[in-house]
Amino acid sequence: MASDELSTVPRQMQALYADVIVPRHIAKAFTYLVPPTLAQTLVIGHCVLVPFGRMVLEGVVISLSNQLATEIKSTSLREIRSLAHDGQTPALSPALFELSRKIAEHYVAPWGQCLRLILPSLATRKTSPPRYILTPQGCAALEAGLCPDDLRPILDRIARRTRGILASTLQATRQGNTVRGIDTLINKSWITLIPSNNANVESKNPRRTPTAGESDRRVPEDGILPSDTPPKIESSWKAHIAHCLQSNHMKKLVLHAPGEHRLSRLANAIQQAHSMKRSTLVLTGEIARASWLTQQLSRLTGLQITLAHPSSQSARWPQNQGQTPSVVVGTRSAIFSPLQSIGLIWVEGEEDPSLKEPQEPRYHAREVASLRAESEHALVVLASAHPSLESRFDTEAEIHHVPQEAALQPTIELVDLRNESARTLLSHTLIRAMHDALQNRVKILLFLNRKGYAGTLVCRDCGWVPRCESCIVPLTYYREAGRLTCRYCGKADRLPDLCPSCRTPHISPVGGGTERVETEVRRIFPQANVARLDGDTLRHSASAHALREGARSGVWDVLIGTQALFSREPLPRYGLVGILQADSGLHVSDFRAAERTYHLLIDAADLACPASAGGRVIVQTRLPTHHAVQALISGDPNQFYNEEFTARRLLHYPPICHLADLAVTGQDLRIVEEAATRWGADLEQNAHDQKPLIVLGPVRAIRRPSKGHQQYRLLVKGTNRTALSRRIHNSVQNMEREYRKGQIKFLVDIDPVENG
Repeated sequence: MASDELSTVPRQMQALYADVIVPRHIAKAFTYLVPPTLAQTLVIGHCVLVPFGRMVLEGVVISLSNQLATEIKSTSLREIRSLAHDGQTPALSPALFELSRKIAEHYVAPWGQCLRLILPSLATRKTSPPRYILTPQGCAALEAGLCPDDLRPILDRIARRTRGILASTLQATRQGNTVRGIDTLINKSWITLIPSNNANVESKNPRRTPTAGESDRRVPEDGILPSDTPPKIESSWKAHIAHCLQSNHMKKLVLHAPGEHRLSRLANAIQQAHSMKRSTLVLTGEIARASWLTQQLSRLTGLQITLAHPSSQSARWPQNQGQTPSVVVGTRSAIFSPLQSIGLIWVEGEEDPSLKEPQEPRYHAREVASLRAESEHALVVLASAHPSLESRFDTEAEIHHVPQEAALQPTIELVDLRNESARTLLSHTLIRAMHDALQNRVKILLFLNRKGYAGTLVCRDCGWVPRCESCIVPLTYYREAGRLTCRYCGKADRLPDLCPSCRTPHISPVGGGTERVETEVRRIFPQANVARLDGDTLRHSASAHALREGARSGVWDVLIGTQALFSREPLPRYGLVGILQADSGLHVSDFRAAERTYHLLIDAADLACPASAGGRVIVQTRLPTHHAVQALISGDPNQFYNEEFTARRLLHYPPICHLADLAVTGQDLRIVEEAATRWGADLEQNAHDQKPLIVLGPVRAIRRPSKGHQQYRLLVKGTNRTALSRRIHNSVQNMEREYRKGQIKFLVDIDPVENG
């Protein structure tokens, strides 16, 4: 009877409690008292400001109740301060809210960290410092010559910067005339000050950003679409896509096809989804690639394509204004875009390691795409010129293979480096081919996926090799800069005059990198225009832009590069492509070494012109019988996939099983090693209804997480991903109860992509 009377009491007269998740590395929610002013408006998914220690944090309401848990005393509860953003932001989308919870379970991460993904304001807010920007009135005054001579230098300086000039820059001189000039310009409304707490206010500078279609008109021919006529799409493919979009349940397709075929099929799928009034999400690894896709899709579809840039809030649209773009292209974070009625999620280059988030929660956009497609009843397409083994042998996916047309394939020749001298970089066959190409003014591309002048140095007398003190690995030798650098932590060291071990000067470079290749090419072909495109030459934006523009316009006679060649928009085709050490990536301590080598070989060969146009690929290797090399030579991808899958099955690696890369980090080496050993033992203990896990390690990490810290790692294999995540979640809770917070950190990476 009492409960019946209670149910008739208005909600605002009952005590209301809210469980709130805060953006911290904390798994549990915190209970707060809901103030009467919010009792009628607060719903699950609302963002609220709550007191947390001495701070006020923004959190998300995950549950509401009139009942309080017995272990919690109401007198100890603190009250919610207010709705975040003055209540202007609506509650989170239920679908995205549930997606964040699934990610937390799947990747063994605190839910608060996962909520950051769908609500960027939960992360540390990026506030821009105050800056002065030009107004339309100021632009008109400059064009009409109305600006006085004493004010023109300041106004010109501000006008030259699209985003304006930092206020601190102009005020640093403390010159009175500068300050007075700024005040005068503000009074005339020729400039305005954007305050630091208004980071998202768009500049009113009249310089307009071009749309995707306008940008495309300035993009030179890139070689992937040789004409304005895209490849013909089979009617059966179009009909199948239409059926999948209309089926109203999740479907997964793996598209194994060359770049021009993937692009034309993507454009057609977008048009079909748009005609059904359904939205499309397109994901790719790099923002430069996403920008290029935006331009191409705008041209091919005639639709408005929105580029979701990860460094801005431009990809986050109000969900209550009906202005959500229908087609969004972006990097991995774009998978959380608040689109309505998603019909198609397309992951372009699904094998790209950039789709894996390196920080907690360490999600993979390819897997999150499938999770979101399930809730949206959407079609997910995993597209690539060389799909990952996880996708190629996914039992839940349909595999569609579109082989490259024979008429578009280059001639591929194999050079066995075992028949050359030990230190050969350019074989006699390749040098002759380069000589002929330069005489005929044919452009040359040389690919070697190793930076620097040499892999390292070695003492010819005692075998001493310089190593990084923190990471243990050999230091890479850069001849031009005259330094040794660690490829892991970037620490640089000077060149030794004498071997520190035997005190002799007999120190020589071992192996070869792109810097050494450039030196050799310039020596053999002094008249050639040579450029090098790798992580070192692309470090500075100005030189990187010039290098890439030169590569796109065909300025260089010989272009030498690493995998950086493939990270952006496609390059033009080359008459001669030389792959210098096709097997260099096979010696990396990673079970995916063969797979990644095969991907790079395919990408390099794809930059050659067709054989009918004289296109020629010369592959140099000391392992000519390896299945990655043989699959490239034969043009049969199944030769690689079948043999690699057999090897993975024998060694019990993905896609046969799922992996978890676990790390224990702390300052005390003894405690870290002990914790890692106990963690491995805890995971190996099986209940009677659980399948056993394979635990490898612990081993001391080669690369230290930071100065003064130690790390041990474990690798765990499990056949069922859900069970693996659950077991690891329970084990982390056990370990965190045993070790004091702050003393030890337990890190989890489910399905890692970097294992070297």
